[in-house]
Amino acid sequence: MSVPAQPDLQPRTLRLPIREAVRNSMRTHLVFLRFTTISLSTALLDNLIFYLVFHATGTILGAQIAARMVSVFANYRLVHRTVFFSDRGHHKLLPRYLALVGVNAVLSYTGIRLLSHFTPLSVMASKILAETLLFVTNFAIQRAFIFTRRPLADHASSGL
Repeated sequence: MSVPAQPDLQPRTLRLPIREAVRNSMRTHLVFLRFTTISLSTALLDNLIFYLVFHATGTILGAQIAARMVSVFANYRLVHRTVFFSDRGHHKLLPRYLALVGVNAVLSYTGIRLLSHFTPLSVMASKILAETLLFVTNFAIQRAFIFTRRPLADHASSGL
């Protein structure tokens, strides 16, 4: 009595999609790693300016505005060129990015005020916690809605 041959449990047609899934996952993780590295660099700049201005003036809002004005443009240039490799022009991207910065600033300011008022956290610790909580959301929004790539059909019609 012969035993029937076992069918291949992973047909050749399934191997390619698995490879593609792994490759896509690696791409996403590399983009996230680049985003994290740049975000940490600009967060250091932002927090340093915030700290200096807050200790000089004692106002959270003034410190946050001063820090954001400096760090936002450094961050924009870096994420546009080295994280998302977006091929869209500044006239499309910068308004979207600044809108996100505005919303992010309001949420961050509110978080700082609430955390520093209702918890024993200092203003600096509250700022770091509030902005850390916004970090992943910012990545997702920037990737999906701001630094998007044009579909291939758009490239073909624009002559690229």
